Amino acid sequence: MKLPAALSALAVLAACTSISEVAPAGDANYTVTTQVRGGMTPWGEIKASSLKRADEYCKQQGKRMHQVTMQTHGVRGWTPQEAELTFACVAD
Repeated sequence: MKLPAALSALAVLAACTSISEVAPAGDANYTVTTQVRGGMTPWGEIKASSLKRADEYCKQQGKRMHQVTMQTHGVRGWTPQEAELTFACVAD
């Protein structure tokens, strides 16, 4: 009887994370969005996923990532959480 309850609790805590492809945002800027559905993922972890994707994108170009803006949307554990990063790739 305890196993089904534990599995149900684990399913509630589990989250589905998706990270968008990098997209042009104009003025030599780009955007990338991380979205988490379900679970109790900390905002820092969600933001870090977007930052990591942006950093990898810029490194492929031999540049470094410069954060322009970071916007968050959603309520942890209630609605999907999103971290939308706008960034630029700048020469070292």
